[in-house]
Amino acid sequence: MKYFLPILFLLCPSFVFAQDYPLTGHFQNLNEKSIYYNDISTLVRPATGVENAIYDSLIFTTVTKSDKSWLNRKLFHEHLVLLEDERFKLLLDPIIDFRLNSNDLVETGYLNTRGILLSGNLDSKIYFNTSFYENQGIFPMQIYDYYEFYSVIPGYGRIKPLSRTNEYDFGTAYGNISFRATENLNFSLGYDRLFIGDGYRSMILSDFAAPMMYFKTSVKFGKFEYNNIFTKALNPNFNNVMDFDVPTSMNSRYPSKYISYNTLTYKLNNWQFSLIEALVMSDNLPNWKVPAYTFSPFFRTAYIDYKKQLTNNLIGANITWSNPSIGVFYSQFMLDSWYKNHSPDFALQLGYKNFDFLNVQNLYFQMEINYSSDYIYTHPNNELYYGHYNQALAHPAGTNISELIILSAYSIKRFELVGKINFYYDYTDSYICSDLRNIGLVIPTRTYISGDFLKAEAQLIYNINRANKLQVFCSWDIIINHQVYDTLMFYQLGIRTAIRSNYYDF
Repeated sequence: MKYFLPILFLLCPSFVFAQDYPLTGHFQNLNEKSIYYNDISTLVRPATGVENAIYDSLIFTTVTKSDKSWLNRKLFHEHLVLLEDERFKLLLDPIIDFRLNSNDLVETGYLNTRGILLSGNLDSKIYFNTSFYENQGIFPMQIYDYYEFYSVIPGYGRIKPLSRTNEYDFGTAYGNISFRATENLNFSLGYDRLFIGDGYRSMILSDFAAPMMYFKTSVKFGKFEYNNIFTKALNPNFNNVMDFDVPTSMNSRYPSKYISYNTLTYKLNNWQFSLIEALVMSDNLPNWKVPAYTFSPFFRTAYIDYKKQLTNNLIGANITWSNPSIGVFYSQFMLDSWYKNHSPDFALQLGYKNFDFLNVQNLYFQMEINYSSDYIYTHPNNELYYGHYNQALAHPAGTNISELIILSAYSIKRFELVGKINFYYDYTDSYICSDLRNIGLVIPTRTYISGDFLKAEAQLIYNINRANKLQVFCSWDIIINHQVYDTLMFYQLGIRTAIRSNYYDF
């Protein structure tokens, strides 16, 4: 009977649509239960280990089983390669994702991923990781539709279509190197997906889109922590999406832009208060006339010249309250005020999560509400839209939506039962196209019809090796589109290294 309550509770939200593994904490599948309830900032991810001793220990935990055979240790307990001494640690693991899925476009879909992950720590001063993925696959109908319009698959960059319908070949690489200059100052240079916030989604910067180049500076002083993240984002196939006569080809040099984020976080007992600024700037400014205010460590929005429209500025806040016996309450607010003919547009998030919900050990529960208004993330200069590789940088569904997410999971030894239900509503707007609102483009000549969507899945997971996140899984997925009274259902079965998430639930 002691398992009756958790299992009964899971049956309520026992659906999720295809985020590969929804309890990742947005970085290398670290256990969030070990991160919260400590006096550290949880605002910016991914973590490399340079941030604090807790991240360092979680990323570079090395379990050894001297009483087991080599094959037993490497398959079920340890990293494939582990080299360490008092000052140096190196971890190497293979990355795989082999799965089959039912598919409306072909008889059987699949994903075939091979890769490698290398992580290192030198004297707790220099941290690095690098990984590479090579992929081929046939995806569900929703991803096929996304590719047909945007020429990308969510979370990735350049894609090469293969012979069969909805079959693609694509690769991606990630890398980070971090340096701890002092106890309170560190730097990171990387190519990765970034995330700002504490929720399942982020209304400021999410890890939905393709990886991007970035340089991060972090400074701590007392209970304050300041971060500047300078990134380079791309506008691929921009002319094609805009229906110009001469589209950008797949092999063109894509137009780019720079996005700078400033965050200031204050920790006070159980509270975490953060202010965030995002500034989007084209790399095509005339004669490199970069506005001086872009170099300001904060309050850049106060210096905007709306007539020149050289930058796209957004400001926001992230507030979190956590208590081990109650859980984590979190919120976000994002404001975009470029369009002067109406009131400022905004995005809002409210959420709650608990790692031992109802005092049941290993019962995870999360509920989250997200909202974005008409013109948030957009800009009259489409070179400054808030997106990257034709993908949204904040919420995957973009502007003008309301969303409710309920997610739960229960672990018993090596088994996990995971469920999520996702309901969101698109509002009617005569100015922003439904297909293009995702990435923040403003198209004044197209319209779309409002509608609501239910997207859900149930997953059963067996963790083969928790050290390198190897697991087998099966899942059942469903999308109900009340806008056109259509239902899509499919199944997946496979074995994967669950260190990253790909979001298809939008």
